Amino acid sequence: MPAETKTLVEKLKAVSHPIRLRVLALLHGGEMSVCQVAETLQVPPSSVSEALRELRRAGFVSERKEGRWVFVSVMPGFEGNPLLSAILAEAVKLPESEMDRMRAGMVQKQAVAVVCRKVQAAEEKGVSHV
Repeated sequence: MPAETKTLVEKLKAVSHPIRLRVLALLHGGEMSVCQVAETLQVPPSSVSEALRELRRAGFVSERKEGRWVFVSVMPGFEGNPLLSAILAEAVKLPESEMDRMRAGMVQKQAVAVVCRKVQAAEEKGVSHV
């Protein structure tokens, strides 16, 4: 298989899961911490980390660390990437995306440390948001 074909297939695989599409749509609205993403989507942090790993591998998201927290965003300059732009345009139209955006507004009003403690406590108790 030619390298270009393989690359395209890998990028399409990266967005072939509902959580990954929701993460992309959510991050289209701006940078968030991994904890904020988990709390907003109401999924375990391990699911968010797995989704982000695949999206990073495809070149769709970037991350930065600030102290103890990891912040993620859609890759800067995505407007110049027709595939990513088209995926984002469709992902934000998903019914889940509207609810995620509303929930994100509430989550982002809280300090990152508060959200992360809440997510970590739920994970330690084995409580899933789902």
